[in-house]
Amino acid sequence: MYFWNSYPFIRFSLVLILGIVCFDAFPAIWVNDGYVLLAGFITLSLFVLISEKFSFYQFRHLNGILALFLIFIIGGTVTKYKYHDHNENHYLNNSQDNSGFIGTVISPKNERTNHFRYDLELEAIVNDEKNYVPITGTIHIYIRKDSLNQPIRYGDKLAVHGRFYPVPGPDNPNEFNYRKYLEQQNIYAHSFVKEQDVKIVSHGTPNIFLSWAFRLRASSASIIDKNIKAKRERGIAKALLIGIKDHLDNDIKKAYSSAGAMHVLAVSGLHVGIIFLLIQLLFGRLRNIGRSGKYGFAFISVITIWLYACMAGLSPSVLRAATMFSFISLGQIATREGNIYNTLGFAAFVLLLINPYLIYSVGFQLSFAAVIGIVYLQPKFYQLLNFKSWLLDKAWAITCVSIAAQLATFPLAAYYFHQFPTYFLASNLIVIPSSFLMLIGGIGMIIIDPIFPIVGELIGQGLESFIWFINEIISYVHVLPNSLIEWIYLDKHGLILTYLIVITLFAGLHYRSFKTLVISSFLGLLFIFSINISHGSQAKRHELLFYEISDKTAIDYINGHSSELYIDLETNDDLELLSFQIDPHRLASHLRPIEETLINTDSAFIKNDAIRTGVIANKRILIFDSTTFHLDFTKKMESDLIIIENQSVKSLNWLSDSFDFEMVIIGNRNSGYYSKKIKSQAEALGLRIHSLKEDGALRIPIGIKKERTLLPALFTTNPD
Repeated sequence: MYFWNSYPFIRFSLVLILGIVCFDAFPAIWVNDGYVLLAGFITLSLFVLISEKFSFYQFRHLNGILALFLIFIIGGTVTKYKYHDHNENHYLNNSQDNSGFIGTVISPKNERTNHFRYDLELEAIVNDEKNYVPITGTIHIYIRKDSLNQPIRYGDKLAVHGRFYPVPGPDNPNEFNYRKYLEQQNIYAHSFVKEQDVKIVSHGTPNIFLSWAFRLRASSASIIDKNIKAKRERGIAKALLIGIKDHLDNDIKKAYSSAGAMHVLAVSGLHVGIIFLLIQLLFGRLRNIGRSGKYGFAFISVITIWLYACMAGLSPSVLRAATMFSFISLGQIATREGNIYNTLGFAAFVLLLINPYLIYSVGFQLSFAAVIGIVYLQPKFYQLLNFKSWLLDKAWAITCVSIAAQLATFPLAAYYFHQFPTYFLASNLIVIPSSFLMLIGGIGMIIIDPIFPIVGELIGQGLESFIWFINEIISYVHVLPNSLIEWIYLDKHGLILTYLIVITLFAGLHYRSFKTLVISSFLGLLFIFSINISHGSQAKRHELLFYEISDKTAIDYINGHSSELYIDLETNDDLELLSFQIDPHRLASHLRPIEETLINTDSAFIKNDAIRTGVIANKRILIFDSTTFHLDFTKKMESDLIIIENQSVKSLNWLSDSFDFEMVIIGNRNSGYYSKKIKSQAEALGLRIHSLKEDGALRIPIGIKKERTLLPALFTTNPD
C-alpha cells in the first residue's frame, strides 16, 4: 500500500511525462493554464493548512492527488512555453521574403558528408527592399566543404547572402520524420550556402562556459589527431573519448552495431559510468570517514564528471549522463534503501523540466531504461551463480550487466532500430573492460601530452594498437553467421504492451503474485492478437504505391504480403538511400526489404519514342520521359495512369485530346514551377492530378479488372 512512499520523484516524473505527452495530443487543455495553476496552488495550500491545523489526516490523499494534478499541468505548460509560444519576432511568425540574414553561431562544427553544419541563432533578415528586420529563432546552416577555407567558430557573427527554408517533412509512408525531430529541438528551418555567401562580421562569446568547453574539446581532438595516426582508430578514439562521430565510416558502425557494441561509440552513460567507477576506486574510502567524507566524495565525483562532460563538448547525451550520475553521487549521501530509484526519478524530473521533449529522445529513453534495468535486474542475475575464481566472477558480473541492459532496452531497440545482436554477451565481455582501458588511457594521453609530449605520444601509440586489436575482434564477430537479427518490427502499441508484459512479469515473480502473472499472460495474449490483426489487415491490401524518390520513378505493387518494386535503376545508385526512404514502410507492412524485390523499369516497360508503356496489376501505365512536341496520334488512346517526367508534356489540353485516362501523376523529375503550372491546368480542366514532389507518395487501390495488354504504338512523328 505504501510502495510509492519511498519513490516520490518516480511518481512526479511519470505524471510530468503524462502532462508533456497529453499537451501534444490535447493542447486545448492548456489554453488557460496560468489560471489553472494559480487556482491549483491556492487550493493545495489551503488543503495543506487545513490538514495541519485541524489534523485532518484523511485529506492526505486529496493533497497528493492535487499535487500530482499540478505537476501534470506544469508538464504541459513548460512544453507550451518552450516549444510553441514563440515571440512575435520569431521567424515562424515572419512572412517576409528574405535575401540574406545575420546570426551568431551557437554550436561547434558538425561534419556531414558534403557540408559543415552549424546552429545559427538569428538576429535579423534582409528583406527584398534591402531593409534589416529583427528576427529570432535558431536554424541549421550548411556550408559546402569544398568551398570553406575560413574557420568558423562558436560565437562568430555571420552575414549570409541567401535564404533559409522550412525543413521538409517526410514524403513517403513511415519515413523518418526529420522535420519533427528538429522541431523537438526548436529548429524549423535550414539554409544551404557556399563560403562566398558567408561573411564573418565579428566574434563574440554567447556563453563563456560553453565557449571554454568547446575549446577544451577542440584541443583534445587535436591531441588525438597528433598521437593516433591510423584513420580508422583515430575516428574510434574521437568517438569514444570526446563524442565526435564525424569520422566513423559506415563499415565500422555496422560492425559495432552487429556486435551489440554501438554504445561504446557514443559518449553517454557507459562512459560517464566508467569515470564514476574510476572515482570510486580512487576515492571511495572517503565515504567511510563520516558525513564529511561522503560530502567530499560527492564533490570530487560531481566536479570530475562535469570536467569530462566539458571535454566531450557538453553534447545532449553526455549532459544527460552527467546529470544522472551527479544526482546518483549526491544521492549516495543518503543511506535509505531504494534511494537510487528516487535519485533516478529526480534526475529525470529535472531534465524534463529543463527540456520536456527529451522524453522523445532515443538516447534519453535508452539511458534511463538501461540504468533502471541494471540496478534492478543485475543483482538478481548475479546471485544465481557463485564463482571462487576472481576472473570468472568479474566475467559473470559483466555478463549480468549485459543481460540486464539488453532486457531493459530490447523493446526500444526493436522499435527504433529493428534489430538484435545475437552475440552481445560475448562481445560485451570484451568491449566493456576494453572501453574502460581505452577511456582511461585516452584521458591520460590528453592530460599528459601538453606537459610531456613524448609520453603522450607513447600512450597514443599503445592506444592505437589496442583499438586496432579490439576493432579486429569486433569485425570478426560482425562476419559470424547470424550475428544480427534484422527486420524486427514493433509499433507504438507493441512497444507499450511489451514493456507492460515485462514489468508485470517481473513484478509477479518478485512479489509472488498470481494475479499479476495472470495480467502479464493476458497482456501477452493481447500482444499476439494485435500482431494477428495487423497481418490480417495487410493480407487484404492490393494497391499501387508511387514513392517520392528524387529523380526516380518508383512504383510498389503490393498484393497482401508480397510486393514488387518497379524503379529506374542505374549502376551507381545508392541502395542504402533508397532503403532509408522505402524500407520503413515495407517493414511496417510486413513486406520484404527492397533489395529482394527490385525490378528495373527498363525490363518491365516497353519504350516507344518518348513514351514508355507497361502494365502493373492490371493498371495500364504510360510514362512520358522526353519531349512530346513532335508526336501526333492517329486515334485517341486509352490508359489508366499517365506519369509525366522531365517536363515532357507541353500542356494538358494536348494530353486530354490524345488520351483517355483516369489520373495524371507529375513525377519526381520535374521542376517545382512546371508542377504548379500543370496542376493549375488540371484544375481548370477538371482532371485528377497528383504531384509526387508537392503532395508526397500516392496510394492507388486496385480492384478486380479484366486482363490488360500493352498499348499499341498508335502515334506518328510530326516533322514540324
